[in-house]
Amino acid sequence: MSGRPTKYNEELCDEVISLGKQGFSVTQIAYELDIARSTLYEWISEHSEFSDAIKKARDYAQGFWEHQLRTAALGMNPEGVTPNPTLMIFQMKNRFPDEWREKQVQEHVGKDDTTLEIKWQS
Repeated sequence: MSGRPTKYNEELCDEVISLGKQGFSVTQIAYELDIARSTLYEWISEHSEFSDAIKKARDYAQGFWEHQLRTAALGMNPEGVTPNPTLMIFQMKNRFPDEWREKQVQEHVGKDDTTLEIKWQS
């Protein structure tokens, strides 16, 4: 292996999870670890424990932001900061699209759930 020695060590996994619990994005996690996002993605592909930590961090981050949104919606804001629900919802839709997107998927099937074949004529 040529180039600089890696900064990677397994203890970073705990830090990644901790950052996820604070709602940090993958980009913010890379920033906090003082590495490029490309390095973070290399570590994900090269170290299964780091990949698992990132997955947990993403789940924790989603939980953090869902809690923040719920707290704001219920008017329970202990910090005294006025929340911006539009900004929070926008963030949820973009960061966690699997559960927050508004895109609707419709499937069309033929009789007895058979595949429909569509032929275009010009």
